[in-house]
Amino acid sequence: MQNNRRQFYIFDLELAARKAGATIPTMNEIVPILLKMKNAGRTYPVRSNTATMLIGDMAEDAAQQFITLLVRMSDTTTPNSVYSDPAAGRFDEHVKVGTVGSDFGCHVLISTAPEQNQPNIYTCAIERVPGLPFDLVRRLLSKFLNFEYHDDATFFSYLHPAGGLDANNEPRRDRCCPHVELRGRPSDTLINDINAGRISSMSLIKAEQVTPIAGAPYLTKSESELKLGIDHNNLPANLWASLRQAIRQNAQTYNTAQIKYRVPNSKRTVTVKIDAATGAPLTEMYVLSFELNNIYPFLAQSAMQIVPHLHDLAVPQFLAHRTI
Repeated sequence: MQNNRRQFYIFDLELAARKAGATIPTMNEIVPILLKMKNAGRTYPVRSNTATMLIGDMAEDAAQQFITLLVRMSDTTTPNSVYSDPAAGRFDEHVKVGTVGSDFGCHVLISTAPEQNQPNIYTCAIERVPGLPFDLVRRLLSKFLNFEYHDDATFFSYLHPAGGLDANNEPRRDRCCPHVELRGRPSDTLINDINAGRISSMSLIKAEQVTPIAGAPYLTKSESELKLGIDHNNLPANLWASLRQAIRQNAQTYNTAQIKYRVPNSKRTVTVKIDAATGAPLTEMYVLSFELNNIYPFLAQSAMQIVPHLHDLAVPQFLAHRTI
């Protein structure tokens, strides 16, 4: 990670619920919860309590319908930081003590307006920061919704789908804690390469119940792979769209697809795994992203507040990826 360059990855953020018939809150209803957690300094311990996450700062742009979070994590297991000046013979190691950890901070931009014809789906851009994986950001957001669910017995309640009255002769209500899902959008490079390249193999993969293999107790069955044949003389013009549709139609049985193809005008072969239900790439390098260069003043590994000059550069690119 260079101090004058940052990369943001684009995700579809979905607000979801695991209970059938549950009413799912909008992102605008979620914003006050996140602000409440930020103002209260609420923290979330992760990695067996060796790291702590929180929302360090938050801002809302009501006019352009998005929020910005500065998600931070303090990790006590990282090595001590060292600074040196060989010409002057200096070597300074900053030794961490007790609960002090290395701080990592990433900016997260989330649309408060859903994508067109995609209820509960919101565009989200996350700054890539080594040491702070995207899934930890998702877990923090879901955990804060869980905190609110348990703190406030009236929140996330909705009219029961079956109707009826409760003991107080009031309309019966039910509760369900929503959660956050993140799915990386396929990069233009991935789509173009599959359309213009040459597929060499494809398979559908499903998870299996872990069971021992007879005669080898140290081996267990974990997944099954269905290899598919390819008729290269009968491929559609928009191969990616066709593949995605075929994969999705088999998603109830096979949760992952694996595609191996040769990059156009190259001898390089690439293998990518795709989530069958959503078409989201499961490898970071194939997720849609944008890069910001020549950032000045230079950036640190973390910050106490949203960094204005980085934020201002990221916003136009983020807004360009929305369809609201």
